[in-house]
Amino acid sequence: MFPATRAETVGLVEIRIVLDIVEPPAGRLWAVRDPGQADHPRSEQGISFTGWLGLLRALYEATAEPGSRPSPGS
Repeated sequence: MFPATRAETVGLVEIRIVLDIVEPPAGRLWAVRDPGQADHPRSEQGISFTGWLGLLRALYEATAEPGSRPSPGS
């Protein structure tokens, strides 16, 4: 067992990925706060990605804490 590293409770998030192309991966992903929500949440904009590094960046953006995202172009 590992001790908890954070004192606050972390809510569950479901990440949904829709691939348009498999190799290299390209598509959109959504971080859904309510796992029971519809397939494509209308209230949240999906994050587009292309390539493996693009997918990693999109995952980072989707899971970053509010206010910690870098500004575009940085």
